[in-house]
Amino acid sequence: MDDKLEPIAELICELTRNCNLREEYFASSFNLSPTEVRFLKLFVKSPTYTIKELRDLLKVTPGRITHILTSLEEKNLICRRRDTEDKRVIFVKLMPKSEPLIKNLYNSYHLLHNNILQNVEEEELQTILSSLETLVDVFKKWVSQK
Repeated sequence: MDDKLEPIAELICELTRNCNLREEYFASSFNLSPTEVRFLKLFVKSPTYTIKELRDLLKVTPGRITHILTSLEEKNLICRRRDTEDKRVIFVKLMPKSEPLIKNLYNSYHLLHNNILQNVEEEELQTILSSLETLVDVFKKWVSQK
């Protein structure tokens, strides 16, 4: 590997490790898995999704999405309903019990990120944002080439 790229690769790995550790801790405080948290956070933007939409957003296999759905159904957080017009389409909705949890999840996540970045100056925040946007674009291009 090029000498200039090695520190970048190491920093990406370090960031990923730290994010994973924090995500696991955060999810366990809600008695959920990190994937279940990512799944439920989607419902902040929309009250209903099709299974295909969820699979595409989370980039998981059909088997994995079934596992997540079953787990969250057992916790009475979501429900699945067939489309009345097209029986092949299944909608996933939040159960009323989960709405306070979703709000709490979102607020806690927001607070967590504010705490992480509270001592970063505005100019540095813009640099971080720009760099992360570039990294995400690079990784999306790399993934789409596979």
